[in-house]
Amino acid sequence: MNQVIKELYEIESQAGELMEGANHSRQAIQEETKRRMKEIQTELEAELEVRLTILKSRLEEQAQEEIRQLEERNQKQMSQLNKEYEEHLFQYAQEIVKRITEV
Repeated sequence: MNQVIKELYEIESQAGELMEGANHSRQAIQEETKRRMKEIQTELEAELEVRLTILKSRLEEQAQEEIRQLEERNQKQMSQLNKEYEEHLFQYAQEIVKRITEV
């Protein structure tokens, strides 16, 4: 009977050691998982920052191109108005004088 009790005690002791080893393994796995998650999060944040920088650069380029096109269109319109003014200056002046004198 003592032999059975001793063997049961040994089995219980081994089971306790196995549970303790399993707990240590579980903690190590959890710590490794947390470390990897932080590492992945850091990598994702860095990649996101790079992508945002690229997108910001592209948007700035597009905005500059649109501004350039607007300036070009405005310059053309101003040139056309100046040309029309120069070509019809005498005619406009005559119409103004005519309207003033009609009153």
